[in-house]
Amino acid sequence: MAIAQQAAMPATPDARTTRFRDVCGSMDELKRLVCEAPAAVAARPDTPCDLIADALFMLRGMEGRLAEYEHFRGQVTAIAREFQEVGGSRGAEAVAEAPLLETLLRQGRPLHEPERAEALERAENIRGVAQDLENTLLRYKELALALEQAYREVKGDRMWVLDESEATETAALPGQPEWARWLPPSPHRERMLRWFTSGRAHLVPPAEVPGGTSGGTSGGADAAGAAGCTEPRPPLVQFQDGGVMPLPDVRWSEEIRSFYAAGTPPNPRGRLYRGREQKGQS
Repeated sequence: MAIAQQAAMPATPDARTTRFRDVCGSMDELKRLVCEAPAAVAARPDTPCDLIADALFMLRGMEGRLAEYEHFRGQVTAIAREFQEVGGSRGAEAVAEAPLLETLLRQGRPLHEPERAEALERAENIRGVAQDLENTLLRYKELALALEQAYREVKGDRMWVLDESEATETAALPGQPEWARWLPPSPHRERMLRWFTSGRAHLVPPAEVPGGTSGGTSGGADAAGAAGCTEPRPPLVQFQDGGVMPLPDVRWSEEIRSFYAAGTPPNPRGRLYRGREQKGQS
């Protein structure tokens, strides 16, 4: 299965990146720090506060996506109403006209003027049924295309599959798109490719990341973008959960079953703080 060959866009200083791919990972780590490292939190409160900022940033990103889905819902609802207004086939009228027309034509003699007029009228009736059916089919096609256009708009450049198992065998990039050189090393590479293929993550230009201009960088953020630098910069990955990371920095942790930014490995105890029940310290 081919993966959309999106252009690698340069990272910018105002595009925030996150330490974890989702709010759950951020809150797990914040709770762990509060419970297991209270002295460190007191000495360096910026660390947990950055996790809060990450969470709010991801929420803004997901809310932006929600607005797109709500717009899609409105389009689908309007199209569905128009579908209900499309009529059916009048084929039965043509079926009823046909034997009457045939009877006129099988008399074995030239038709009299009234008979010719009747034959022409019945032929036009059959043609009218066909024309009406053609118009009905065309209207259905127009509405189906409108629905497809709405789907394409909400999908964007994301790779979507009906069954995510289709993505599990992805291990290479057909055609090696431009941004393939920025993929992280194995085994993170293969995991990231599966997420791209299943539509759970996609590449975006930094300027298009919802909330991207609201804060600085955190987690695995690249400090690149300094004035005068002309070197190409890695593309950003945006997860459906709201997290944003430079593509080369993406890492997968089996302990927490999630992605995190390179250089900030998650504490495997973080998942102990998932949910409202307070877990005891070790």
